Amino acid sequence: MTGQMDIDQEDLIILDALQSDFPLEHNPWEEIGRSIGLSGEEVLRRARQMKSLGIIRSISPTLESAKRRSRLSTLIALQVPDDRIEDVAAVVNEYSEVSHNFRREDLFNLWFTLAADSDERIDDLIGEIRKKTGINSEHLLDLRTIRAYKIDVKFPILQREGDDE
Repeated sequence: MTGQMDIDQEDLIILDALQSDFPLEHNPWEEIGRSIGLSGEEVLRRARQMKSLGIIRSISPTLESAKRRSRLSTLIALQVPDDRIEDVAAVVNEYSEVSHNFRREDLFNLWFTLAADSDERIDDLIGEIRKKTGINSEHLLDLRTIRAYKIDVKFPILQREGDDE
């Protein structure tokens, strides 16, 4: 989660492109650039800039956690005062076990996924996050994975012709 930042239409196009079918080749930036009408050098420069601004946290694969030994996961929802949401999100983002977080307009307004090799490790991570943020247990939902479903989540940024409005 980040504060207000200046990004332009080309940055938005790049963000959309990075979410789907990242090319697995020697120079993926050139391939992405070709697909959106920019040079690979420009795509890489802009991606690095957005990473330094905190707009991009990482560019990495989404791995099937169930196929990686006995990896367990949970969805966590926190109830965070609006004036603390950026600070709490920054703490959550410190953990490599967190794949992403997002804000919701609801009582529980900060959600994130957490994966670890054991329930004990997940409990430890939740405890660390609670301690660092001061969030108490009644302001936290721990929704452990019981059955895994394969979904493909993308967050389209640009409205495209033919998309539902």
